[in-house]
Amino acid sequence: MVHPLINIASFYLGWFACLLGATHNMPWLGVLVMTALLSLHLFLTANRTQELRFILVTGLLGTSLDSLLMLSGLYIFTNHTLSWLCPVWLTALWMGFASTLNHSMRWLHGRYRLACFFGAVGGPLSYYAGAHLGALSFVPSTRTTLMVLVVVWSLVVPGLLWLAHIMSPQVNLEEP
Repeated sequence: MVHPLINIASFYLGWFACLLGATHNMPWLGVLVMTALLSLHLFLTANRTQELRFILVTGLLGTSLDSLLMLSGLYIFTNHTLSWLCPVWLTALWMGFASTLNHSMRWLHGRYRLACFFGAVGGPLSYYAGAHLGALSFVPSTRTTLMVLVVVWSLVVPGLLWLAHIMSPQVNLEEP
């Protein structure tokens, strides 16, 4: 039980570092913190190569998705200069989120309806909290953006769980 708690606590520590760093024009802060936390995560993971591959693929997929949503005009990121690619701290967040799927959120594996619900609630709430912290702004309206995010994240979480199962079916944390 200790490792799942460390896993989820590390993710939220990285989440806050990424969002607060972005808000205060220090996007490197979140990337640095998340890199350190992911390094610890990989150190504690038995199947490092499989887990790293899954984290990197999720980072790429998440960056692509958020870049498309940003380009569609759903939201804009604070202190962000590239017009075609989402911020690097968001890529770090995706990678941190990936690190939870085979560990603290392992209980969702094979429960795709529950994963849809979890995604439909948790994903938009994360963006909403990020907007309130000042890391991004919803462009058309909060309601419109959140409704799109409900649909997107109700597909993202089960999709990533399926991908995790395919890419790293035996990922376990080593005993301390």
